[in-house]
Amino acid sequence: MEGLTPGEKIKKLRLDLGLKQDDLTNEEVSKCLISMIERNKRGLTWSVAKIVADSFNQYYKSMNKEITPEFLMETEIERVKKEFNEEVQYIQTLLKAGKIDTKLMTPIFDKLLGLVNQWKLRKEKAEVLLLRGEFYYSTYQYNNSIKDLTEALEYYIEEKNYYLVAYIYNYMGGNYQLLMSIDQAINYYTKAYDITLEHNTDNKERIRLQTTKNLVVCFRKMKRYDIAIQYINGFKDAKWKDLILYQRFNSEIMLLEANTYRDMTNYVRAEQVYKKLLEIKDELDKDVLFLTYDNYAILLLEMGKVDSAVKKVSKAYELMDKVLPYFRLGLIFTKSKCHIKSGRLSKLFETLKEGIDLAEEVNNIEMFINFNFAYAQMYISLKNYENALKHIKTVEKYVIQNNIKTKEYDLNIFLAEVYYKAGETDKGLEYMLKNRKDYFDLQNLK
Repeated sequence: MEGLTPGEKIKKLRLDLGLKQDDLTNEEVSKCLISMIERNKRGLTWSVAKIVADSFNQYYKSMNKEITPEFLMETEIERVKKEFNEEVQYIQTLLKAGKIDTKLMTPIFDKLLGLVNQWKLRKEKAEVLLLRGEFYYSTYQYNNSIKDLTEALEYYIEEKNYYLVAYIYNYMGGNYQLLMSIDQAINYYTKAYDITLEHNTDNKERIRLQTTKNLVVCFRKMKRYDIAIQYINGFKDAKWKDLILYQRFNSEIMLLEANTYRDMTNYVRAEQVYKKLLEIKDELDKDVLFLTYDNYAILLLEMGKVDSAVKKVSKAYELMDKVLPYFRLGLIFTKSKCHIKSGRLSKLFETLKEGIDLAEEVNNIEMFINFNFAYAQMYISLKNYENALKHIKTVEKYVIQNNIKTKEYDLNIFLAEVYYKAGETDKGLEYMLKNRKDYFDLQNLK
């Protein structure tokens, strides 16, 4: 749909007011000039637009209206784009301020998409889909985010905007990571990283740094610690130009390095790195400092230093209100481990319930599963198999719905254990055998 030109807009306004072309003329603007402008034979200049606006305003004055030369010179398509840009800036302001209200944002996005679809504005449509994809990600609506980002991605690939392609790949990886599709997450993170190497994209260092961090997280989840360490060493060996950005990511990579060595049970190396981080705690971002205390506490628990772990948890809790809910989940889980080691079982279930509620609120599937498994483990130890099975079945539903391969082994082991201990040995054996390799493909024999 084409927009009105300035000349067509003048003609429409004139006819709406019942005016003749003569009514817009003076010594400087002739009827012939007005006619040519209305027929798009001449362009509208600023000086003529001012005279015509003044002529219109003689009639609009009695109606308490006024038009400007800018309005006359602006085409309808320019007006729509201006309105679009104002709305986008408004959304970006809200998101930066943390005012993410789904009820408020949804109608704004619907309005913008209606506008860009009506005027067939492909660039603007991709822009709003990218923005809504980020919004969905921030509000834990990962599948919706993937849908919007995928559509926006098609446009930016076509336009060869490699910066935004890499940017979207990183977001796609984040969505799949939080949906626990780790293979898919690694695939998109790798694409983002590769594009920055193949093309001279804007902010390529930021994308490579973010992607490196994300890949380390993913390979840790897959227990591929060798590859995680390779990426960490690659980060250390690379020559980064943006030193401010490097310093910011360096602390995050240091934390991941400590966590990886802890996972590898190299406790000495892990503790060295945690201590290095706490030596510069005044320079650390509040999220990194919070996570350092939390993860150091986990190490101390594994080393049997319960009192020291509790102290680190207390330090983290001092920062609890200053970090995102996503980060708080890990600390709640660490706190529950402290309760077990300290023998405070009465507090344990209360803490686990707090974790499940928060994980469900922020749609963190991994932590939701972990808290349910922890619940099940405690109920099994108390021989309360009915309640244990309820939590395991909750996990089974999530694993099946989201095709979470990384949790299938633990799920089958839990089901085998609870059925076996509850006396249903056949069912227990059935789930146990799901984790055994079928060397001769006997299941297909008739």
